[in-house]
Amino acid sequence: MKKQYLQRIIPLVVFAVLAFAYLAITSQDLFYVVQSQDFFVYDSYFFDRVAAYPGWVAPYVGSFLTQFAFHPLAGIGLFVLLLTALAWIAQAVWRVPRQLSALTLVPSVLVVAFVVGWDYGLFGTRHYGNLFSPIVGMMLATLLTAVSVRLKNRWIRYAWSMAVLVLLYPFLGFYALMAAAMPLMLRFDKLIILLTLVPMAFVPYIEAQWLFPNFNSHFCMIAGLPFKDYFKTQLTWMPLYVAFAFSLMLPLLARAAGKMKPRMATVISCAVAAAAVALVPMLRFNDSNFKTLLAVEHAYGTGEDNRVLELCTTQQRPIRSIVMYRNIELWKRGELLDKMFQYSWNTDTVKSVNLRMNTYITGAKVFQHYTFWNFSYRWAMERMVMYKPSYADIQIMAKNVLYNHETELADKYLSMLDNTLYYKDWAHTQRRLLSPETLRADSAYMMHRQIVLVPQGAIDNTEYCEYLLLKYFTNLYALTPKRAELCLAACMIMHKENEFWQIVLAQEKANPGMTLPRHVQEAALLYALKKNNASLMAQIKLMVGPQGAVCQQFERNQDLLARLLTAPTMGDVNTLAALCPGTYWNYYFNDSRKGVVFD
Repeated sequence: MKKQYLQRIIPLVVFAVLAFAYLAITSQDLFYVVQSQDFFVYDSYFFDRVAAYPGWVAPYVGSFLTQFAFHPLAGIGLFVLLLTALAWIAQAVWRVPRQLSALTLVPSVLVVAFVVGWDYGLFGTRHYGNLFSPIVGMMLATLLTAVSVRLKNRWIRYAWSMAVLVLLYPFLGFYALMAAAMPLMLRFDKLIILLTLVPMAFVPYIEAQWLFPNFNSHFCMIAGLPFKDYFKTQLTWMPLYVAFAFSLMLPLLARAAGKMKPRMATVISCAVAAAAVALVPMLRFNDSNFKTLLAVEHAYGTGEDNRVLELCTTQQRPIRSIVMYRNIELWKRGELLDKMFQYSWNTDTVKSVNLRMNTYITGAKVFQHYTFWNFSYRWAMERMVMYKPSYADIQIMAKNVLYNHETELADKYLSMLDNTLYYKDWAHTQRRLLSPETLRADSAYMMHRQIVLVPQGAIDNTEYCEYLLLKYFTNLYALTPKRAELCLAACMIMHKENEFWQIVLAQEKANPGMTLPRHVQEAALLYALKKNNASLMAQIKLMVGPQGAVCQQFERNQDLLARLLTAPTMGDVNTLAALCPGTYWNYYFNDSRKGVVFD
């Protein structure tokens, strides 16, 4: 008896340990960000919003559970615990022989594969409770089937299945269909199968149309499933499809085991489970930019801004979102004009089955860092309207309207967060900004008054985020010290030489004898060489310091730079990259020529 018990429990324990260790090592940032893109509040408005669509129970409960991933290890622990419980329930309901107990873990392993296979699409999802709703749904479907297992009369069992389908479809959606189909595997009865499948084909459509007028009834068969984009993410759904199919097959497998030798059944079940485990790292979305972006969003979300720069600067081919975050952190430290070109500008694109632009993913947060409150609010609101509310977007909108002196609207958003489990403390701390005196003394508010000097109609908020910011800062409105730093950076990135000279000369006039930042020295020497004006070159060398490291490096490579300005060759470009890495000159002749798309 003890041996039989161990044969059942050991696979569950092994799965729980391995799954928790794997997710704790690889997916803490993922769990946190998925949680931040979800939303759950304890009020009737949120309940009514979720319950407006068929199959709402699993998303509602899943959203409640997803909030615990605010602490990633707690979320991972709960996730693994429920997956282990799902396998144990399947063992008990289907009376799976002990030698096949490993097979009941296959659906759980496939749910893990589904979660780690998510890509940038998780920043735009209409579904609540993405992490936990599949587990909740499958557990409910299996428990409902437990009643059928104990009903011996086929017509009573059929009546139960129809009651589940008709009465519970509005609540469970797809999982009601799953619960109605599972009993068909208990006995192969052609008549019962036909009488079950026919109602399953039209009952969901009828109930979806009659009871849920705001729901697109074309998707009634998959109502309640965690979706991103029905038409573009089918590949990421495959692990779930297989998990559902495997759950339906478990009764057949359990029956087939009775005809096999116990040792052979054990070997086969362990082999199938091992194959499922091997699929998890294979199906994982391993894009390095995605991992970095998740880590950055996690760091910002928990107030660990000091980690962001290191994360961004170690990314070899960053997407534009990471470039923007990198420059934001350099700017905050006053190092933008000394270090921005020391890091890679050889950028990558967002690789995703979901077409998500960098602006759509991170635009609201980037604009907020630069204190463009209205633009930040617009992008957060647009994402919320197109998809659903999220903790992250409501935080962004609350802070934007606070800084915009819209106290009633700010109180509305903060009150929403007051009803959450983990964000109410943040909302409480932000309420101090409702006081005009406290707001005026806030560092972000004072920064806003230095850098956002916008004539009426000067900015069109329909551009890509990075391009809009660069275009804005290269237009010379009144200069303040913090704004001048951003303006010089934008001019160098965009090769705006005339605007660059105006800012440098204005800064020199306002602060005689000031030491120019490293990259500004490099740009000034290059632009002076480009003008082929000896007196200007002499003046610039005096400004940057003829004995300084930058000027000395420039003189050593002046002939090479002159050739690159007049008759560039690939050999000279490669030579410059080897001799002058991490300089504005290398950016000008190499990185910026590779067709940067500011998206």
